[in-house]
Amino acid sequence: MNVFLWVLAAIHGALIVNAIGNLMRFRHAKSKPYAAGPLPKISVLVPARNEEHHLPRLIQSFNLQDHPNAELIVYDDLSSDDTWSIISASENERVSGLRGTALPEGWVGKVHACYQLSLKASGKVLLFIDADTEFQSPEALQRMCRRFETRPTSTILTGMTLLKGRGQLIVTMVGNLILACIPWWLGKHMPFHQLSAVNGQCWMIETKDYRRLEPHVFAKNEVLEDVMIGRYLHKRGLIPLLDDVRSELAVYMYSSFGEAWKGFRKNSAAALGSSTWISSITLLIYFLIFVAAPFFNIWFLFSIYALKWITDQSTNHSFIVTLLTPFSYLLTILIGIDSIFTRSRGRIEWKGRTIK
Repeated sequence: MNVFLWVLAAIHGALIVNAIGNLMRFRHAKSKPYAAGPLPKISVLVPARNEEHHLPRLIQSFNLQDHPNAELIVYDDLSSDDTWSIISASENERVSGLRGTALPEGWVGKVHACYQLSLKASGKVLLFIDADTEFQSPEALQRMCRRFETRPTSTILTGMTLLKGRGQLIVTMVGNLILACIPWWLGKHMPFHQLSAVNGQCWMIETKDYRRLEPHVFAKNEVLEDVMIGRYLHKRGLIPLLDDVRSELAVYMYSSFGEAWKGFRKNSAAALGSSTWISSITLLIYFLIFVAAPFFNIWFLFSIYALKWITDQSTNHSFIVTLLTPFSYLLTILIGIDSIFTRSRGRIEWKGRTIK
């Protein structure tokens, strides 16, 4: 038992140190000067399926952007609502739409949409974002592009966005996972591709690199495509770096707790492992580290709160959300169980489509 407790303590300590390193990297990156001079054209690419409630906010915020050479292209993925009407009603010549066709066999909907968008893009830089995104200020896109221009060579940027919407007890775990488990502070010296990822809500890549590597083709059948794309790009010599874009981009992830549950259920099993057995073992380890540990020693409760407080500070979550930390971890376990069980029966659905 003593060995088990020491192993738990080492894991908790490593996660806390890693989260602190990422928080310090965030603050250091914000203090660096932006690139000067003219900016390259950027294509903002948005996959959309039944997004009539979110698109007006995104398009309006894009219309206000002061970037001198930017375009917004939205892919309407066979929506059954007014998504296409909203796109086509835009009077901004910088905004255009692409009507989707039947999903080819072997492709996941969002991945296919992003690839089709990339084929139409005319910018030197591609920015992939979700339809529930909002630019926070008129300078947001220009600031992101200037930071992209100053990034180290052989890297791309992915963003930690400001997470809004309902279901915050679940949503808060996005930042917790991204900031506690991945050593972003290592920068382009990240040693293993298994530690890399991109955040599918926001990532930027030069068009020439995208066309050369075609990451969405590589991940065409992946539910967890952003993780697989990050690992793939790392292996091909492009290291994803995490940028703090909370001041630039807000994402309204879900409109209700139930929607948040379904949203996390669709990919939790894939995040845990490729099979039911692997996913179950991974979830059991997660349970021991974050839920069961305080029952072995009360000090683990304090370390769990410390870890969550650090990541919540990095993602602008409220004190109430941090106070309810045990419930967030417990909900993660329950969603994981639901996701594993639902996947094993082939019944995971999202926006009217069955996914693997």
